[in-house]
Amino acid sequence: MIEPLSDALVELLETQHRIDRLRGEAIRRVGAGLCDLAYANPYDGPEPSTVDAIGEALQTERTLDLQYTPYGGATITRRLVAGKLRTDSGLDYHWRDVVMTPGAMAALNVVFRAVRPDRGTAEVLMITPCWLDYPLYLTNLGLRPTVARVDRESGRLDLSAVEAALSDRTRAVILSQPANPTGVVYGREELEALADLLGSRPVPPVLISDEAHRDVHPPDVEVCSPAEVYEQTCVVYSFGKSLFIQGQRIGYIAVSPRFEGREEVRDLFADLCRTMGFCTPTALMQLAVRKLIEHRPDFSSLGARRHEFATRLRELGYGVPPGEATFFLYPSLEGHDDLDFCERLARRGLLVLPAPLFHDAGGFRISLTGTSDMMDRALDVLEAEA
Repeated sequence: MIEPLSDALVELLETQHRIDRLRGEAIRRVGAGLCDLAYANPYDGPEPSTVDAIGEALQTERTLDLQYTPYGGATITRRLVAGKLRTDSGLDYHWRDVVMTPGAMAALNVVFRAVRPDRGTAEVLMITPCWLDYPLYLTNLGLRPTVARVDRESGRLDLSAVEAALSDRTRAVILSQPANPTGVVYGREELEALADLLGSRPVPPVLISDEAHRDVHPPDVEVCSPAEVYEQTCVVYSFGKSLFIQGQRIGYIAVSPRFEGREEVRDLFADLCRTMGFCTPTALMQLAVRKLIEHRPDFSSLGARRHEFATRLRELGYGVPPGEATFFLYPSLEGHDDLDFCERLARRGLLVLPAPLFHDAGGFRISLTGTSDMMDRALDVLEAEA
């Protein structure tokens, strides 16, 4: 007998289902003219060098290269990732500290499962607004999601809100760095203040740093990983964002070299990849990323578009937090119902995501990855609805 999802999971999925229905209606109404800026799908596609790396990996002459890899991932790939992490963070990552996963979604599920106790109620504190599926995964795994919102004006961490939300049941705190959906890059000093707060707890919680957009920023922006300032940190990463290949599903978990019980934790993550059925990324993509570890597209044009689009939105009366990274802007709304507003945009041929999907209210997220024509049309629609 097949059992339905719990009421709690159905409730978490309902807003997404509503957006999916809205997309279907918009496609039927507008067709090819739809301006779909709900998700970060780069309409210009990946760079040729990325496509070439995948093609070269597919043409390998080594007969076992495209076969099974160990749980945790291919050793060569893990060594290269650990080397890059050492260079970027200054921390002494060992290759075994890196566990390859089929994207960030799998990585998040594995870390969430690892913090769940065998008995009792445990909580994971989410810094909101946050990526839409954190509470879905947590609830499915029997963990209770709690929230602490960032400062509404600046998008910066509100440590008083974090402190108020922490409890004796808090096993972990999750944030995204840079923040999705706001695009804010948390500075070293505020992360150090967060580390001091978490470290002062009787049992310091694990800090899960979702760094899927870590490399999606202009060259003049610096991103500090929380692992550099807090020992009990696990980093989650996806290659799909920065390389514009999100559908290829390859990422990793990196256990801080200073994590207490580091060896047991990293082995547990590899075992959970097997136990939970996530296995590993495809052998093909583990080969391809070896050639792409050091490759970063030039995001200068994205930074310029962010500035121009945010300036125009502010002129139209929308509030826009001062984000510096990711593919997104997160304008605020006053006097509108978030979902109704997004439905009105969809009727005009523009798809964006409402704040409730990010466990927030009073805004929407719009992707900056459309063509120039799409972005111009989006501004026209937003001006008409301002």
